[in-house]
Amino acid sequence: MRIRPDLREIPPYRPGRSIVDVAREWGLEVSEIIKLASNECPLPPFPEVQEAVAAAVGGIHRYPDNDAGEAREALAAHVGVEPDQIWVGAGSSELLRIMALAVGGPGTSAVYAWPSFVIYRLATTLAMSEPVEVPLDAGMAHDPEAMLAALRDDTTIVYLCNPNNPTGTLLDAETVASFVERVPPDVLVVVDEAYHEYVTDDRHVSAVRLVEDHPNVVVARTLSKIYGLAGLRVGYAVGQAETVAELRRPQAPFSVNSLAQVAAVEAIRHPGRVEERRELNRRGREVLERGLAELGVPYVPSQTNFVFFRPGPDTDLTAERFLGHGVVIRSLSKGWVRVTVGSEEENRRFLQVLAAELDRLRRPSF
Repeated sequence: MRIRPDLREIPPYRPGRSIVDVAREWGLEVSEIIKLASNECPLPPFPEVQEAVAAAVGGIHRYPDNDAGEAREALAAHVGVEPDQIWVGAGSSELLRIMALAVGGPGTSAVYAWPSFVIYRLATTLAMSEPVEVPLDAGMAHDPEAMLAALRDDTTIVYLCNPNNPTGTLLDAETVASFVERVPPDVLVVVDEAYHEYVTDDRHVSAVRLVEDHPNVVVARTLSKIYGLAGLRVGYAVGQAETVAELRRPQAPFSVNSLAQVAAVEAIRHPGRVEERRELNRRGREVLERGLAELGVPYVPSQTNFVFFRPGPDTDLTAERFLGHGVVIRSLSKGWVRVTVGSEEENRRFLQVLAAELDRLRRPSF
């Protein structure tokens, strides 16, 4: 087979280990394992969402609405824009890939911070663009000045992950606005707000407000996180109507299934439940950060539903030692790992395992 040779540069995506897989490998019961690797919500979808999805199951012998019309109208009202400014996809990841395809191609480049969301790297390679990766600053946050300096004449897209995954750091509203103002108008600015609903820092304001005056700005969101719809894959983007219409051309037909569309419409009807989950996550995040501080483990203060920390020099050893206790966390690089905020019991168990393994993890690796 004649496979594109450049695709060999893309390592297979490594999702958080499944509970069943870990149980099988380590000889544990499924009930003993907690998964804190994939930034999933520890709570199920709202009861009203579950009821709406169950009621819609009888219609899945029909293709879904290709335009996701009802979902677009509901999301537009939710965000405060017109329906033709909303673009719905199978998770925000699909939208990010499609945007890369729409503006990329040989002879183009894409700029993004690193480490950041791995899909930017993947989408850039799929689009046959050249990746320009800009290191985070000393505080593990985006460096806007360095990113602006990295823009080239052939740059067609720049990504801002705000808050950033995997570090949890935030750019304040003024910084984002200033960045957007200085990006050339022919460069697409994608502000990825997948963790927007978890932010408790008053300096944060969604970049949706910038869309009206900037045709080159698109804001990506997902319902996979705080809404608990990760298994249904539904996300959306906000931009000017003409921009959205052009970007969605490479999207495959019927990519957003009918149950996902129903779930999205119902989920955003319950802002009070979202606020409850934001507060619950804030408390859990503070428990994790306080526990890390007490143990003397370096970590990055987070505005998301996860915490980025470094208990020792060996990333893989850390993840493996946790697996032996039935706790799944995300192995990254250079000793850094990421843990998702879980339930009270899950957070407590994570900290207990960390305390038990910390001396071993701090030993130099050779």
